[in-house]
Amino acid sequence: MNILLITGASGFVGQHAVRLGLADPKYEIVIANDVRDLPYAVNPCGKNFYFFKSDLTNPESLQDLRNEFFKLWGYGLTIWHIGGCFNYSAPYDFLYHVNVLGTRNLMEMLCSLGVGCIQRFVFWSGGVLYGKFDHPQGKLPADEQYPVNPQNGYGWSKKEAEDWIMFFHRKEGLPTTIMRLPAIYGPGASYGLATAFFLNARGVLPPILIGNPHNKTPLIHVEDVIRVADFLSGVPESNGEIYNVTDYYGSYPVEKVAKLIGEQLNNGYGNFSLPAWILKVFIALVQLRAKQLSGQPLIDPELGHMSVLNAWMSNAKLLSLLSQYGFSESFFKYPDGLKGLIEVIQWYKKEGKL
Repeated sequence: MNILLITGASGFVGQHAVRLGLADPKYEIVIANDVRDLPYAVNPCGKNFYFFKSDLTNPESLQDLRNEFFKLWGYGLTIWHIGGCFNYSAPYDFLYHVNVLGTRNLMEMLCSLGVGCIQRFVFWSGGVLYGKFDHPQGKLPADEQYPVNPQNGYGWSKKEAEDWIMFFHRKEGLPTTIMRLPAIYGPGASYGLATAFFLNARGVLPPILIGNPHNKTPLIHVEDVIRVADFLSGVPESNGEIYNVTDYYGSYPVEKVAKLIGEQLNNGYGNFSLPAWILKVFIALVQLRAKQLSGQPLIDPELGHMSVLNAWMSNAKLLSLLSQYGFSESFFKYPDGLKGLIEVIQWYKKEGKL
């Protein structure tokens, strides 16, 4: 019997992971976890489905989940650790509490039962660890050996979580795989690229370019993230490894992405670019106004700063592993991010969200 544990099951990626995990015939039991209630109905598809509302930052809150695993111990367990705080501008103390301590508590709970039944612990990390992608000892596109140098608290919290994961891998023998992810897009997202859709559709932020129009931005559809996680969960070569996980074509010129968004939202792309410092001034003004109104900034400041980077990530290591198992472009449901974005924008329109 194979069991799949999904943390962060209430979030954007977690919701898709639960749906696809339930549809996967190799998982007889799917267990979902989140500190929030599930905001959707679950069709277990004839499987055993369990939801545990528990807080990973509180070891006592994990007791019910631990008891469930204790009853099921002896069967194969795969963990997709998606849960965490995905907010580039959140206070570091909070990010550390959720992304680092929460991850460590989960691993301690699992290891207390023994790692013999754990098939893989897959961690959702991010390309944010590479910082500004301008390290003097690095070469673009950034592969997994590119020097890490996070530029914000979110990046550092993911870096420290990665360090703990590799520590448990070495010390406890915990089978682990780390995925460093770019911008994840797909139906139901409300952050990241989705923010650009909403702002463009309202005319608040026209699809102009800030910074170098030749900069690259990597993409991956949420369903392909889960397909890759599922693949990496089951192959021995990925144990103890880190992978940049993007779609098949990897990274795209930001000029093409901006043009596509403008065309799809009937908000004409002006085919010109502005220096990056203008965005920084705009973000500062937005922050000041939000502070005056005691509200949240319209744009996540750190996300805005990251949008002007040449975030060129290499997926060669992942593609090489896929090829060893006979997979190529067809492995991805959305190998071309530009075509995938068109479909997702149409979904938002159909749902009346744009």
